Amino acid sequence: MFTTVFAAAAMVLTLALPPFPQGLSIPITMFLLLVVLAGFGGFLRSSAARAQVTLLIPWALALVVGLGVGTVGGNSLGQSLEDILCYLLFALGLCAGRAASRPNLLFAAALLVAVVDGLASLWLLPSWDLSRYRSVYNYFKMAIGHPLVGLFCATFLLHFVRKRSLRRLCSLSHALLVVVVIATVSRGMILGMLLGWLTSLSVRSPRRGALVIGLAVLAVVLFATVLSDFAVTYLRLGQQGTVDARVREIEECLHIFAENPIFGAGLGAELEVDGHHASYVHNMVAYHLWKFGLFGSALFALPIFALTRQALRAPVHLRATILSGAVAVLFYVVTAASYKSYILVPMVGIVVGAALQVSLPRRPAMPSPAAHQPVPEAS
Repeated sequence: MFTTVFAAAAMVLTLALPPFPQGLSIPITMFLLLVVLAGFGGFLRSSAARAQVTLLIPWALALVVGLGVGTVGGNSLGQSLEDILCYLLFALGLCAGRAASRPNLLFAAALLVAVVDGLASLWLLPSWDLSRYRSVYNYFKMAIGHPLVGLFCATFLLHFVRKRSLRRLCSLSHALLVVVVIATVSRGMILGMLLGWLTSLSVRSPRRGALVIGLAVLAVVLFATVLSDFAVTYLRLGQQGTVDARVREIEECLHIFAENPIFGAGLGAELEVDGHHASYVHNMVAYHLWKFGLFGSALFALPIFALTRQALRAPVHLRATILSGAVAVLFYVVTAASYKSYILVPMVGIVVGAALQVSLPRRPAMPSPAAHQPVPEAS
């Protein structure tokens, strides 16, 4: 029970945390301590959590190699440790969620955080003219992408909640978060939400999924001009400043990767783009190729395949929700820098672990040896 309480408390505490910290503060220290306690508590109390974390052994190997390459290359040790932090936080969150005695409480805590932050972002919007204003500009925490996690939690809870009032609350939260995602006017988040919904539909009914994809392609062809104007106005496709800057980041990453294709530049590496030094880029794939090369990137991909195989073992209705949530969040973090967020990463780990705890079939308990001993007959 303590594992669940610590993990839920850590999620709720994120409401008081800054998205881009300038150093350790008391709330951040408390948050990290709660995540550590929940993760280690889950690891110690649950064999399922211990088995789950063994899937991340390739990550440990990649980090050791990356640290060695970075040390040989003279990279900053402090930056190397900061680079390692996000992987450690995910592993701790995964252990905590996988060992939770009440996983639904963790979904509720993550959903609460997403809804409260979403309401704050909408409240701070100076206008609903989304061609001029975005909620993420007025409430920067929206940039980490946790409304997508909240959407998953709301959908997942609807599979288990039976009380009508709670179901209405989950449905209302889901609708509100859809509005929040639209109000952020984040291209990655909006596309992630749409791809997640399409994934869920395709898993539940492949024919319907194929039909929707076909209709979408037809609509794009018939209404190309209208959709183009909409994209320019609301998705800012005509504003090339941020797009060009991110393209230059990726190009620099791939240039360094081409010079060190096997092991990359190592942990702690930094690059200079437009006169600014950065230790990360807005693309998770380019980031891993830059710092870990082909060898480390392949090792980081292995647990993703293992987690996907686990998700495919879940019942069909839960499988659709799990895969859709994974597609939505992964798409966003691949196109953003949220894979380095100290708030989002443990939250995703906790939610993934809790989803597996609920969805995977439990192993039957091994009967004790005494149960197999013959019962003496009465004389």
